[in-house]
Amino acid sequence: MRNSFNGLSGFIWWIGIVTTRDDPLGLGRCRVRIFGWHSTDTSVLPDSDLPWAHPMLPINTSKSFNVPRIGEWVIGFFMDGESGQFPIMMGILPGIENNTLSNTGTT
Repeated sequence: MRNSFNGLSGFIWWIGIVTTRDDPLGLGRCRVRIFGWHSTDTSVLPDSDLPWAHPMLPINTSKSFNVPRIGEWVIGFFMDGESGQFPIMMGILPGIENNTLSNTGTT
């Protein structure tokens, strides 16, 4: 269906906090707890159940990518729109880092 193509039916941006960075495939993926999308209660939604967020790399320097650290805030979008199961990380928000969700000011 053409209207489900990313960008035609809406573009969903997000900001979240990196919770896991040990990608078993070695692709630089992270698990990100997305503010307002994922519960902050890890007993309701454990980090291991979060989808892997793929990094968006520049085409001219893709070999010099550094994986975001745990606690860093990242910004991105959902490749699958409102389904929210295929997050893409576009960048890190510098200076915003926190190792606990309780101190981020979000619920």
